[in-house]
Amino acid sequence: MLKSVAVFLCGALIGGLIVWKVPALGQTSAKDQVKTETPAIDLTALNNDVARLKSITPSNSHIMEDVGFHYSNLWFAGQKKNWPLAMFYYNETRNHIRWLIQKSPTTKTPEGEVVNLQGIFDGLDTSSLPMLKKSIEDKSIDEFTPAYKLMLDGCFSCHRSAGRPYLHPVVPTVPPQSIISYSPEAS
Repeated sequence: MLKSVAVFLCGALIGGLIVWKVPALGQTSAKDQVKTETPAIDLTALNNDVARLKSITPSNSHIMEDVGFHYSNLWFAGQKKNWPLAMFYYNETRNHIRWLIQKSPTTKTPEGEVVNLQGIFDGLDTSSLPMLKKSIEDKSIDEFTPAYKLMLDGCFSCHRSAGRPYLHPVVPTVPPQSIISYSPEAS
């Protein structure tokens, strides 16, 4: 028993010395730790960054040019009954409209009235757009053509509300590009 107590005390003494003299792996002692402070925010640099980002953000007209491009391609893909391509252009059209709304949820008319673009889009996104999507999913040219034209009417309503009635979208007569085949056989 005396031998067991001696071994225990010897082990405790050696263990205590190790803990006291050798810091645990990966840890530093309190005196070795450096206080880290939250760096001060450079407001001038932050303001410069924000100004730079604003200067390179596309204008609303640029984003709407993309919408027109995708929506025109959608017409020709639908007319050729290339439904996967039509769905691609439907999604691109909708996503670019959503990008515009995220960038600018409101706009002003030439008279200075504020127009709630988000509200107009919400109306289209629960009426015309789902009808158009369903016509594509159903692969129905008989539903596609009137749904496409109804959405054009919705676009024009938005343009009029924003004080831009001179932006009157119509069914395209010429594809906006010749590099993409609209034929379903190309898919």
